[in-house]
Amino acid sequence: MRKLIFTLILILAGYVGYMYFFGKGDDKAKAQIIVHETRDLGKAVGDFLSKQKEKYDDGEFDRLIDKVSNSLEKLKSDSGEKGEEVKDNLRDLQKELKQIDPEKLNDENRKALEKLIKDVDEQLSADNQ
Repeated sequence: MRKLIFTLILILAGYVGYMYFFGKGDDKAKAQIIVHETRDLGKAVGDFLSKQKEKYDDGEFDRLIDKVSNSLEKLKSDSGEKGEEVKDNLRDLQKELKQIDPEKLNDENRKALEKLIKDVDEQLSADNQ
């Protein structure tokens, strides 16, 4: 399936390229529009990725880890009986934390993520007892 899609994209790009250089009249104009719009799309995607990298470099992930850690500490310190809703929230948090790819994180954030996952696991196991 992947090869089919790649082949179709390659054929489409070849056709647009042919029309861009060798097309006549309206076909050439349409091909030029497609090329310019594709170039603009590429720039927009590049800008978006650059902004996301800047957010990561600015420590947005660090703030997220701190926020989750603080929430987890608050749950641990809560001496009252925890309801089923809190357990569900912890399970959801556990699933979301496990979806984060640790290979994309620096060592400090990777260790913080592992600690958070461990803390959530411990909290869930303590709630089940």
